[in-house]
Amino acid sequence: MKKISLFVGVVALMGIFIFVITSEKGDIVKIDTKTLQNKLENEEITLLDVREVSEYEGGHIAGAVNAPLSSLDVAQLSYPKDEPIYVICRSGNRSAQAATQLQDAGYTEIYDVSGGMISWEANE
Repeated sequence: MKKISLFVGVVALMGIFIFVITSEKGDIVKIDTKTLQNKLENEEITLLDVREVSEYEGGHIAGAVNAPLSSLDVAQLSYPKDEPIYVICRSGNRSAQAATQLQDAGYTEIYDVSGGMISWEANE
């Protein structure tokens, strides 16, 4: 009987441990460029543009911070991990990769802009 109780206790603790580990990671939320535009018009947000420097210099959203995916070190970012962070690239591929890196680094509120700058420019 003691072995069964011990086993049940260990399984319960493992379940709690797994829940805590998985609940610490925030979800990555996909948003469209119209939602991003609304956010930019109504509040101050952190927007990372993960395109290369030359792409960023060719045109970017006002207030966006250039943080190229090719050299992105999420451990070096100085943004609070519990505040919203938005990520954009050219089409949505690199921003999804960057969002995953942010999630793995403990950021809990990540917004990946679907369609990227291609979509942004099409909606202007």
